[in-house]
Amino acid sequence: MKRLILAEKPSVAKDIASALCKSLDKDASKKGYFECKDKNLYITWAIGHLVEIDDEIAPRKWSLETLPILPETFKYKVIDKTSNQFKVISKLLKEVDEVVIATDAGREGELIARLILMLNHFRGSVKRFWTSDALTKEVILREMENLKDASLFDSLYYSALARSHADWIVGINLTRLMTVKAGGGVWSVGRVQTPTLKLIVDRYRENKEFIPKEYYVIKAIFGDKKSISKSYTGFLLLDKIQEKTYKTLKDALEEDEESQTKKSFNAKYFTPLLEESKNQIMKKLKDIEEAIVKDVKITKRKENPPLLHSLTSLQREANRIYGYSSMRTLNIAQKLYETYKCLSYPRTDSNYLGEDEETKKLVKDMLKKLVDKKTFELLSKNVDKVGKRVFDSSKLTDHHALIPFGPIPENASSDEKNIYNLVYRRFVGAFMEPYEYAIITIKTLLGEFTFLSNINIETLTKEEYQRTYLSLYKPYKEALLEEDEDPTLKNIDFDYIKSLKPDDRVYKKSLEALQKFTKPPALYTEGTLLKAMEKLGLGTPATRASIIETLLERKYISRIDKSLLPTLKGEELVKSLKDSDVSKPEMTTRWEEELERIYKERKSKEGYIRFMHNIKEFVSDNIDRLKFVEMAKVPMATKKMIEFAKSLAKKKNIKPPHSTDYETIKAFIEEHNEKKEEKDGVESPPTDKQISFAKALAEKLNQEIPEDAYVSTKTMSLWIKNAMKQTGYKKSYRRGKK
Repeated sequence: MKRLILAEKPSVAKDIASALCKSLDKDASKKGYFECKDKNLYITWAIGHLVEIDDEIAPRKWSLETLPILPETFKYKVIDKTSNQFKVISKLLKEVDEVVIATDAGREGELIARLILMLNHFRGSVKRFWTSDALTKEVILREMENLKDASLFDSLYYSALARSHADWIVGINLTRLMTVKAGGGVWSVGRVQTPTLKLIVDRYRENKEFIPKEYYVIKAIFGDKKSISKSYTGFLLLDKIQEKTYKTLKDALEEDEESQTKKSFNAKYFTPLLEESKNQIMKKLKDIEEAIVKDVKITKRKENPPLLHSLTSLQREANRIYGYSSMRTLNIAQKLYETYKCLSYPRTDSNYLGEDEETKKLVKDMLKKLVDKKTFELLSKNVDKVGKRVFDSSKLTDHHALIPFGPIPENASSDEKNIYNLVYRRFVGAFMEPYEYAIITIKTLLGEFTFLSNINIETLTKEEYQRTYLSLYKPYKEALLEEDEDPTLKNIDFDYIKSLKPDDRVYKKSLEALQKFTKPPALYTEGTLLKAMEKLGLGTPATRASIIETLLERKYISRIDKSLLPTLKGEELVKSLKDSDVSKPEMTTRWEEELERIYKERKSKEGYIRFMHNIKEFVSDNIDRLKFVEMAKVPMATKKMIEFAKSLAKKKNIKPPHSTDYETIKAFIEEHNEKKEEKDGVESPPTDKQISFAKALAEKLNQEIPEDAYVSTKTMSLWIKNAMKQTGYKKSYRRGKK
């Protein structure tokens, strides 16, 4: 019997051939396959998808009259750029009796192989090679002895087919509809990309339209009158009775029902006051010098190590620490898996490992390779103690969590080492000791008001600390330091803090009211967007990175530093789709759950038919509703305009405009191109935009704009700059500006 093993990529095919063949054919890459003559075995590969849906099944003319497009059957065609490899596989399929599908163990991998077999009308035996482990020789030999019948994965195939066909139907119908309505350029719409775009647009609008609210926090430093180090900080915390007397930020937010701050502001350890209340309280406390310790409480805390990495959590951490895009992280992780064999299969959404003894033995073997002998002795004992925090079969999906399978080669790049080390410390840290510390909570009574202090105290020795997972992240004595900690209290006397008890008298060393402003919801970074997509079920770990890249390529969003901002084109699309569920994340979440059920509940072809029926009804309904939508035209800037804007940004060391539409680029050039301040000896007057903004600031400051500010754009700019400092106002991201 002749057998063909079909891998997804050339590198995987080579790994399999290396494990199964006595020698490797040097001309394999040219031929498109490996051959083990002594075993009647061929090993070949796809290059991702080799076939795609043939768009010829849709009418060529893009018009409203041809919509909706709902084919009863789908036709496929070979992708031109990889057609030679398809021919190689087709030829081999005619010579073999059995095929072993060894594409990636997941929905897309299954679809890639099945479509190739379908187009070649293969009628022989089909088996499935299925593993999430790195493809070492031992793993390949083990799994080749454990092949499964391909029919066990039919439901996975139908789930993948439903995803593919639904994406095509939604995409081709709504893309054509919105493109025709827009009257210029292609306006693509997608089942996952459009709800993701809406998340970015909505957050940008919330950030841009946010009106900061002013509040005050009263801070005091208490301690020994004669010693600087014997000090601690407290913040005013009103009780419920006092809250009825003094107005707080909470009162102001409740008056503004639409306030975005109301949804996110949470003051647990201090009371945010309005200015009037702040003045009253400061006046009462001004001349009081002594305070009384009302209560002292010590609470021991324990922090367990974080969960093992999934792909999404790895992408989020890499974006936060290194600023890597999600696609960049995925590509690096894929290389660590395929080329270096030092990482497990990366396209996973699991944070856990299986509970079986074989997995625990594998973990111990990995730890032995990765750490020194003394550390291994400590960690290996914990493998049997960590329980379901690491080993939980009920929370496994198609793949287990990301873990290292060996040390990374010395010649790896710095980027590769960075990604590897993020996985390494999660894995090793999972079997280290929890981090323990204590919080001393002190309530101090100054006059009639209570000040609350929460002071973190290190309870571990340096040697004990080195055995905790946190030692992989922070040096000893820096574990509890806060970024905004008062620099005057770095040398705090913890023995003094520990000695405090109720009814002790302490000296009020200082008292001040800190002016603060509520902050707008932060713009999405790739890391925070990935978290939102994961929570809402938008896409899969393997596709989320490509969805973000698609939005960037199609000029719906742009990346400024780490932030993702919508372009005018992106905003207009979301606005035009406001009456459609296609842009709502909840709809895509439901679809993704249904696709998962087709596979997990073994619904097979019946599940596919029902899912597609619902998709076709959804598309027909949306075509009817959106046919009458009015879309604003968004003309795009020329290539020369965009290049000139970028050169201006580089010259002035500022951010380039994040949208490439004509109006945004034009405004940016007009603002930043060199202008003469004077013409015929007369300075340019302030613009309407400047005056409008200045009036808003003046109203906030309760003062008039001075007459000399109206002399020129320059004098008005100087006044605005000074006024912004007084109000604490900071510029938000705007088109063409920081």
